[in-house]
Amino acid sequence: MEGSVWTLAFVGLAIFAAGVMRGFSGFGAALFATPALSLVFPPAAIAPVMMGLQVFSGLQTLRTDWPHILWRRVGPLLACSVLVAPFGAWLLVGVPADAGRLAIGVIVLATALLLLSGWRAARAPGPVATALAGGGSGLLNGFSAMGGPPLVAYFLSGHFAASAARASMTFVFLGQNIVSLATIFALDGVPARFLPHLALALPAQVAGILLGQRLFERYGQAHYRRVCILVLGAVALLLIARAAWQLLS
Repeated sequence: MEGSVWTLAFVGLAIFAAGVMRGFSGFGAALFATPALSLVFPPAAIAPVMMGLQVFSGLQTLRTDWPHILWRRVGPLLACSVLVAPFGAWLLVGVPADAGRLAIGVIVLATALLLLSGWRAARAPGPVATALAGGGSGLLNGFSAMGGPPLVAYFLSGHFAASAARASMTFVFLGQNIVSLATIFALDGVPARFLPHLALALPAQVAGILLGQRLFERYGQAHYRRVCILVLGAVALLLIARAAWQLLS
């Protein structure tokens, strides 16, 4: 029992840290929480639990995000994301995940290195770039609950303010997580017994998001791009290491 208490305490701290990152950057929660959740949940339930947490996080910050959302960008991004997200959820339920995680990790790492190089787009993203970013985010979110990288690359292209990028990404994630979670439930991929664990995790996430929001208000405009690139790199290395370990073991 003692071990279980310490494990749950560790998971709570990880979810709190995930909330801080989510509150600051608008994404990245799965990076911190997924390894901890793997201690108490089977692999197939980790992504759905994170999706549920991210739905609640989107609702928590919706009021403050609303004035900063770039609706002309969010509409097409969300439409493309929602169309592709169910396919990602199908992959989660029906396809072995490790090879997919390895490929995703390599793509995300390449994106982080591109942004770290100082790259900025010469002009604002057009319809093709918008469709690719939205569809790529929906696919990754449905498959791994980590739909941030394509949208981060899109909004860090040099044409959007930090507050607008953060709020717009958050709204897209809210929509795609609702669709992905509904799809997984329809495929009977999430037993109802995991819902109490989701409810227990919410207070830690709520507290973390509140702290992350305060940090963004103080430091976000100056350090937003740097933090996002750091999170992207960490996501990539975590995915590559986890997939390689499983494939080689």
